[in-house]
Amino acid sequence: METMFVESRYKGVVSDELLERIKEKINPYKKINLIGVIQYLDQMNYVKDKIKDKEFVVLSSKYRAMYPGQILGCDQYAAECEDCDVILAFTQGIFHIMGVLMKTDKKVINVDVETGKMEELDEKSVQKYKKRMMQAIGIALSAKKVMFVESIKSGQTVGAKDIKDALIKKGIEVYTVVFDEINFQRLNEFRDVDAFINTACQRIAIDDMDKLEKPIVNAEDLRPYI
Repeated sequence: METMFVESRYKGVVSDELLERIKEKINPYKKINLIGVIQYLDQMNYVKDKIKDKEFVVLSSKYRAMYPGQILGCDQYAAECEDCDVILAFTQGIFHIMGVLMKTDKKVINVDVETGKMEELDEKSVQKYKKRMMQAIGIALSAKKVMFVESIKSGQTVGAKDIKDALIKKGIEVYTVVFDEINFQRLNEFRDVDAFINTACQRIAIDDMDKLEKPIVNAEDLRPYI
């Protein structure tokens, strides 16, 4: 089957009010590293063009990202400006930012152009996530029952058979649920499961962890501990 991938870009504009708040937020800094997900690259470039009194750095990836300043969940090269004072990011949620913060000690100012929300994140934000991740790993390894969450979508990890086999050897009962679209309400109905292990999009175990009553950990984060 032939597959066509089409870029989806947000068509909304950066309001004057949001632009002023961005200016105020970056005022203490001189050299600013600009990054964004593909949906908001147009808004990122708009802000760059409108603010003339700052030095902006927009790096091009050597890996998967196609555009200057673009980051992916698996490619944060555009955020690796060593002599920049701060990173100004245009994303939604914290998934992409967590990847950035694990690679740099710079503060990140994250702008959600759709909601107008701005959030400052630093290494403390990563520590909070790491703490929850380690708690989830501990529960998964000492569980009676775990459930693997898998997706049928193209490009997402499926199976993690080696992890399943290792958990079974530990005497843990292993189950699998497969979705097209992940349904958190349905997952919460599995009340006798101690933990979920995610092999679908890694964002689920970061941005959406609070939607689940039981802990969830990405399979790749669990693998080093089995």
